[in-house]
Amino acid sequence: IMAGRTNAQIAEALATLAGIVARDHQPGREDEARLE
Repeated sequence: IMAGRTNAQIAEALATLAGIVARDHQPGREDEARLE
C-alpha cells in the first residue's frame, strides 16, 4: 500500500510539474505581450 501511494504521489507531482512547465512554455503569447 505504501509503495502504491508513493507512486501515485510521484505521478501526481510529475503531472502537476508538467502542467506548470507547459503553461510557462506556451509559444508566443506571454513573450509577445511582454515585448509589446
